[in-house]
Amino acid sequence: MRSLAGLTLVVALGDGLAAKGPTTRLVISGPGLSRPVETTDPKALVNVWGGSFIAEPAPEPDRALPRYVVTFYVQAPRDTSRAMYAVTYVRDPQSGSGFVYLPGRGEEGWAMNVRTILREGQDGRWHHAAAAWSDAVASVLSRRSPPRPN
Repeated sequence: MRSLAGLTLVVALGDGLAAKGPTTRLVISGPGLSRPVETTDPKALVNVWGGSFIAEPAPEPDRALPRYVVTFYVQAPRDTSRAMYAVTYVRDPQSGSGFVYLPGRGEEGWAMNVRTILREGQDGRWHHAAAAWSDAVASVLSRRSPPRPN
């Protein structure tokens, strides 16, 4: 009986997430970019509501590393694709690890984010980035950013 209830919950959540519209593109802005860059790479276009781009909490990465704003554009039902969520992304070139910061109350991006989804206890904190998502974003940045001086 528990298995049936669990399966029903998973199906219901999946339907609810799909009804909110797919992520159609990411726009990335930050240091070393002459203008924001856009990607439609399926590996980067994760469902914002599912949160599969963030992993466990992490300490703040080195402040000397470049920080990028990644904005998720979502196809809203009966609407055009629009910016619905934004995070700060950092990649540590030494370890290859990616990090995501979810803006907290009063910070830029927070108001837009909480209109999309409230991540109780996660907003205003750093997290490890999911590896596949981080690799996809890093790949876009490596094609657009000049190499960093040593």
